[in-house]
Amino acid sequence: MSGRALEVLKSASLIACEDTRRTWQLLSHFGVPRPEMVSYRQGNEERTTQFILSAVRAGREVALCSDGGYPGISDPGYRLIRTCAKEGVAYDVIPGASAVNVALLMSGLSTSSFTFRGFPPRGAGALRNWFAEDADKEHTIICYESPFRIAATLEAALDSLGDREAAVCIELTKMHERVSRGYLSDLVAEYKDAKVKGEVALVIAGNNPKFRR
Repeated sequence: MSGRALEVLKSASLIACEDTRRTWQLLSHFGVPRPEMVSYRQGNEERTTQFILSAVRAGREVALCSDGGYPGISDPGYRLIRTCAKEGVAYDVIPGASAVNVALLMSGLSTSSFTFRGFPPRGAGALRNWFAEDADKEHTIICYESPFRIAATLEAALDSLGDREAAVCIELTKMHERVSRGYLSDLVAEYKDAKVKGEVALVIAGNNPKFRR
């Protein structure tokens, strides 16, 4: 948590957040007095966006806070940001931890070019096709995944991309951070029956002989 981020939270008269309880724990940890809070999450973002815009236009300072990472990166906060941009409502982005960049550096794979693809589709066929779109490209691939689906996603990546280097990054920047590096075949074996807890970022090498088995 940066000093600038703390100042923003202290000065905000309204905080929009995924889970008011988790954000209140954060505020309490840093001794930030509790302001008015509103839940902003998938499912209520359209209605809450209008409430937030009304507050900003009334002269209030509003902060958007996610449970982890950047609000707006594979997160419903994107809709609020886009609406502000389209309607000319001024906003600032406060730099902070992002699993995309951290996962890329923790993977040990090439950083010269990379593509972040958000969350992959769930269906087996759609998942294989999703990976196949990048099969011939040299950029490093980064995506998020549910801990309950990481095993199936690794198998689909192996089928579509071939056996290339990858890294499974769990709970980055948190207390139980864990990173597994190896070839996709190794990671498939490691996670086949594993019980994974926490947020997962998957990093896979691009189509380069240097990173293939």
